[in-house]
Amino acid sequence: MTSRWAVLAIVLLLVVAGLSLGTGCDPCASCHAQPTSVPTSANACLPSSSIGILVQGKNATAYLPQGNWGGSEGSASIKVVPVETSSGIGTGGAPTTITTANIPNSCSSNSTTGLTVCVANNTDVYLINGTTLTSTLTSGATGSEGFSGGDCENCGVVVDASINKALITVGLETGGPGGYQFLDLSGTPTFETPIPAGAETSEDISIDPVRHLILSPNEDSDYQLVNISSSPAAVFNNDVSGESGAPEFDSAGEDCTTGIALGTDEFTGNLFIADLTQAEFTPGTPAGTWTDAASQLVNFPEFDNLAAGTCGIAVAPGTHLGIVTGEYGGDLEGVVELPATSGSGTPAFPDYVAFTVPSPPSPEEGWSEGYDPHTVTAYVSPNTKKAYAVLENADFSYLAIVDLQAMLSAPRTGHTVTTIPAGSVTFIPES
Repeated sequence: MTSRWAVLAIVLLLVVAGLSLGTGCDPCASCHAQPTSVPTSANACLPSSSIGILVQGKNATAYLPQGNWGGSEGSASIKVVPVETSSGIGTGGAPTTITTANIPNSCSSNSTTGLTVCVANNTDVYLINGTTLTSTLTSGATGSEGFSGGDCENCGVVVDASINKALITVGLETGGPGGYQFLDLSGTPTFETPIPAGAETSEDISIDPVRHLILSPNEDSDYQLVNISSSPAAVFNNDVSGESGAPEFDSAGEDCTTGIALGTDEFTGNLFIADLTQAEFTPGTPAGTWTDAASQLVNFPEFDNLAAGTCGIAVAPGTHLGIVTGEYGGDLEGVVELPATSGSGTPAFPDYVAFTVPSPPSPEEGWSEGYDPHTVTAYVSPNTKKAYAVLENADFSYLAIVDLQAMLSAPRTGHTVTTIPAGSVTFIPES
């Protein structure tokens, strides 16, 4: 009798341990993506866009690749721009320039360790500590990915601070044209075996450290999720081409506190919204599928005139506020409020506004949003706890730091801001 009770106790302990580790789904059945904890990292769930943001102590610092996928614009360098100190936004002093061997396109920071990872249009991977380039590595890219905004071997990078790894989107000749490669930053940086996407990746992927998912909505109307808690990683596709207009996805976004996932729809004013806590996953080879009956494609008429439509997106970590941008010019941008809860019903946007970015200081002639892979990110101030968007001008001249809640609270007609509140947009020069 004692032996039977001991065996039962061990079995129960193993079951509880498996649940607490979030080991995921029964590989033979469909399942739900369940949250385990709320992310605490300052960089959680940000996209692999151009701009990296490092938040440590009372300071926030932007890492800005001076190039893009087009290759002909910019230079082989990275600007390190102080965004915020305890004295306020724009009080950190002069930018610093880091020279790189090739033209960079994307940076992402680990605010826990202070390390920043940037990638170039070729296979270069740059590790930066503060304002010092400490190492140049070579990724496992074996081909190029082609997007509407250009070509790249390394196409973007995003850091998951919860596991201290950088995730790089890469071109692959086999299993591609796109894929994902982790760079383990613990100890001696080590590349892991690339994960083939079997398709193009998103222009801007994101990584959910709570549900251990890569979010990658691509231009072929496929919102791909990759479960990285399983070994090997499991790929799941959601072909939403049956949605009205067959969305040409550009970027991923997510509020990791709720599991509300987003996707921009290039050349339209649409946003895709899904509740990952209601998603159903069906394993398969080489890829499974996922569906979410609660997902929907929402049109924002005020976003129809964003340059090239809804392209870039970022949700300020730990908040329900996000920024939506166009690309390749334009000064019209958007702010969206996301639902504060998930788990039932169809997710919707409680509020949103479109606003026009003011003209930066002379000699600039109006704001012009940057190129691919989208010059946008978001962060929460370590001083005021406000949610801010970080935008970059197309000529690498200025950053615009936008108070997201101030925009939602600004004077408006319908969902269009009519008066930009004083102090809600701060310009910071890059030189």
